[in-house]
Amino acid sequence: MMLRLQKRLAASVLKCGKGRVWLDPNESNEIAMANSRFSIRKLIGDGLIIKKAVALHSRSRIRLFKYARRLGRHTGIGKREGSKGARQPPKILWLRRQRVLRRLLRKMREAKKIDSHMYHSFYMRCKGNQFKNKRVLMEAIHNQKNAWLKQKAENEQIEALKAKAKLIKDKRKARLMAA
Repeated sequence: MMLRLQKRLAASVLKCGKGRVWLDPNESNEIAMANSRFSIRKLIGDGLIIKKAVALHSRSRIRLFKYARRLGRHTGIGKREGSKGARQPPKILWLRRQRVLRRLLRKMREAKKIDSHMYHSFYMRCKGNQFKNKRVLMEAIHNQKNAWLKQKAENEQIEALKAKAKLIKDKRKARLMAA
C-alpha cells in the first residue's frame, strides 16, 4: 500500500525528515485513509504515527583512539604530515620552557632560597636561553649559592687573619713603647 503522501504530511507535521517517521504497519489501512494534516495529527495522537529518535553518533571509537594516541600509538613517521615546526612550533616550546623556569625562580624567591638579586640575575639568564630545562637551572642555582658561601667563608678567614695580624702588631707596638 502506498503511504507516500501520509509519510510526507506526517514529516511536515512532526517537523522532521521522512526517514524519522514511523507508520504502524498493522494499521496501514487506517493510515491510508488519512489525507489531510488534521487526520495525520489525530493518528499521531493515537500513536499510529511516531517520530523516531535521532540515531546516535557514537564517540566511543574516537575516545579509544585518543587514549591510544596518548599512549603514543598511531604517531609513527608514516602518520606525520607537516614539518616538525608545524606540528610543535618552536615558539610554543620556548613559551612552555620559560614558564616552567620562571615559575621555579618565583617559588624559590618566595621560599627565601634565593634573594631578589639572584632571582633577577637568573631570570635574565633564563631569558637569554642559558638553561634548557629545570634541572640545569637548579644545578646552576646550587653552584652559584655554593660559590657565594665559599667566597663568604674565604672573606671571613681573610678578615680574621687581618684582625690577628693587627692584634700582634698592636701588642708589639705596646711592648716597644713600654721598654
